[in-house]
Amino acid sequence: MIPAIVTDPLEFSVTAGTPLTIAHGLGRQITGWLVLWQDAACVFTVQDPTADSRQVLVLVPSGTANVRLVLL
Repeated sequence: MIPAIVTDPLEFSVTAGTPLTIAHGLGRQITGWLVLWQDAACVFTVQDPTADSRQVLVLVPSGTANVRLVLL
């Protein structure tokens, strides 16, 4: 199964090591995310892989950047 993009592009300014909370309200577990654009090197990891992501996804960036991403 190929995941579908389920959000419009979301824009954030992130700081290395500071969790980014995305309240999406999709009502289902997030399949993943896709970074569309970033102005500096930055990789995102899920803060707690066992957490319920049906309403909120918390990602931790490795760098400080402005980013655009979509949820899958």
